[in-house]
Amino acid sequence: GVAWAMRDGMIAEGLTRQEATARLYVLDSKGLLLEDRPMEDYKRTLARAASDVADWGGPPDLLRTIEKSGATILLGLSGQPGTFTEAHVRAMARNTARPVIFPLSNPTSSCEASPEDLLRWSDHRAIVATGSPFAPVRSPSGALVEIGQGNNAFVFPGLGFGAILANATEVTDGMVMAASRALADYTERVHLKHGLVYPPVSELREVSIAVTVAVIAQAFRDGVATSKRIDLAAIEPYVRSHFWRPRYLPFVAG
Repeated sequence: GVAWAMRDGMIAEGLTRQEATARLYVLDSKGLLLEDRPMEDYKRTLARAASDVADWGGPPDLLRTIEKSGATILLGLSGQPGTFTEAHVRAMARNTARPVIFPLSNPTSSCEASPEDLLRWSDHRAIVATGSPFAPVRSPSGALVEIGQGNNAFVFPGLGFGAILANATEVTDGMVMAASRALADYTERVHLKHGLVYPPVSELREVSIAVTVAVIAQAFRDGVATSKRIDLAAIEPYVRSHFWRPRYLPFVAG
């Protein structure tokens, strides 16, 4: 699913489906997806031709795939702890000055590698985010490197709320993509200059508002919004006025 979304995102940016697929190397427990090996049907659209790896000099495991493909981004969704090793990370660091390495499996015990190891193995050049919360890592200079949490909690509240407020008849792929782009735009606008690739969880409320606004707008563009109450020129005030905020009465012990 993540690979499909990445491909759709690249297509939206102007690549053909073939060009976008060629930029993805997807591995399962048996190695790289190749057309001539057994696999589930849902994987086949991401499988590569055997001729693509004919000159790789061995089976296309993770290390060889990183080395031969020149990969600059490594995402872990395996659920297998320790999947990313020092050899993998150093190979990524040879491919690019700032490798993006996201061990996204959770809970923490299933993480493909710890942020501390990923930064150390890459000489603190890797851009790291994780699926579970991790403490900041201290760099050799003494600075604290915040570890972003790449979690769908940043998207799902706004996606659902936007669908409800728009009275959408369905949740389209475009609405999901709009939610993702809204998160990226928020991060770039507010936090990227500070070195963060995800907002802190403490800002989930503001992120959700940005996501909700984008989802509603996309629902109208996709023709699935049926709400008559929303002024498209003033979506954000409408969202804020309907956003639930917990308010609790003071508790006094008797």
